[in-house]
Amino acid sequence: MSKIHVIRNHNLGIEAARTEVERIARRVQQEFGAEYAWHGDTLRFSRPGVHGKISVTDNSLDLKIKLGLLLSAMKSQIEERIVAKIDQNLARHQHQDPS
Repeated sequence: MSKIHVIRNHNLGIEAARTEVERIARRVQQEFGAEYAWHGDTLRFSRPGVHGKISVTDNSLDLKIKLGLLLSAMKSQIEERIVAKIDQNLARHQHQDPS
């Protein structure tokens, strides 16, 4: 089983970070059929061949994913896509003017 672990700092605060993670989770659910649920400030998700969690704090996101055997061969592509998407979404929020 392959693992992906990504930690990113942010300045969104916990509520805005949770909102962003929820938005991403809904899209992943629609596109890939992943189920998810919040357990405190941690969103757990799964679908056949993939399960993981995203822990949210007021200043960081900690993503851990375990890939099943069939998806392990695509680990680098999956990780690259996930990291790019997280970085893109966080950068979008950092450039917004709060006024």
